[in-house]
Amino acid sequence: MAVGGLDQQPLQKLAFSIRALGFNCVRLPYSLELQLSPDVKPSPRWLKANPALHNLSALEVFDATVAALTEARLMVILNNHQGRAMWCCSIDDGEGLWYSQDYPEEVWLSSLSAFADRYRSNAYVVGFDLRNEPRGVPWHGGHRSPTWGTGDNSTDWAAAAVRGALAVASRDP
Repeated sequence: MAVGGLDQQPLQKLAFSIRALGFNCVRLPYSLELQLSPDVKPSPRWLKANPALHNLSALEVFDATVAALTEARLMVILNNHQGRAMWCCSIDDGEGLWYSQDYPEEVWLSSLSAFADRYRSNAYVVGFDLRNEPRGVPWHGGHRSPTWGTGDNSTDWAAAAVRGALAVASRDP
């Protein structure tokens, strides 16, 4: 539960390398599991080049990553990639909608509000990607897919995105 590369390079070096390559913005993925499991620590093997991060929780490592990126004057877009901390994406991983059995919509909305509040004082955290690549999920022997504008709260991504945007705006207008 840590961003890639922290086993290879110190965090500040990674951030300044991104900046030196001419980029001005980073889309930084996170899982609800990372945010909602405050005691979970990433394996030190994923942090090999960053010993100062070894005893931190996954969320504290994420905070340090946001801080390093923004100190390098890189804008950050927080990307709620999925619920569980795992490699993404397949049609069968159960993570295709903005909610799952493990993380219902209320948890997703609370997560967005909490992260908006957490980073609202950092002017370089400029936006939210509300959910990564909505796609179908296994459903009763078939697949249930996101829809657009249908009014079905269980599949209508357009309506869910509005609810997500309002959750963010309620904490960081």
